[in-house]
Amino acid sequence: MSDLKISQLTALLGSAAADTDVMPVVDISTTSTKKITLSELVEYIVNTGVFDGAVSALAPSVSFDDAENVIVNAVFS
Repeated sequence: MSDLKISQLTALLGSAAADTDVMPVVDISTTSTKKITLSELVEYIVNTGVFDGAVSALAPSVSFDDAENVIVNAVFS
């Protein structure tokens, strides 16, 4: 598969994604390509709150259940 561009790969739909699935990430501090698992990415998003402002702006009625680590009652307009 090294002869394919990422854009040429088959899509993995959300329902088929597993916590251990790996995604490529370009580390701009070292200009190298690394990997991150889906669970590591979700953990980063949840723990840093990096998207809190964006989610609030797009869907003001979003609630996050910290105990279950899931988004509940999301209504996007």
